Amino acid sequence: MKKIFYIFIFLIFQNNIIFASFPVNNTDNLSKFEITYQTNDDDKKLTKKQKIAWFLIGLAGGIYGLIIALITNLTSKKKKQQFKYALFGFIGFLILNGLISYYIFDEIPYGLDEIGKIFILS
Repeated sequence: MKKIFYIFIFLIFQNNIIFASFPVNNTDNLSKFEITYQTNDDDKKLTKKQKIAWFLIGLAGGIYGLIIALITNLTSKKKKQQFKYALFGFIGFLILNGLISYYIFDEIPYGLDEIGKIFILS
């Protein structure tokens, strides 16, 4: 067991060693670049094709499409647009699944038939 541990440690540290195959000049003449982003209000709005794409991601992906939209919403500069249209797609996903299960499989979707059991006076 000790041999495997030492071999594993050796392989980890061996992969971290990098040798240069060319001469490297150490100079302190480094240039610094400053990157600035100028955003317009038009850049923050989604185009019509992007809105349709996010709707389809929410429709086809279900809850996973919402998670993808939430992650991209948190990381991008465009505010609340991706998640909103993916949420519309997810609502369409729920409605479409409900209609399919009701009309094709003759089942009441999402446990809505048990509402009468929940309320005492119904």
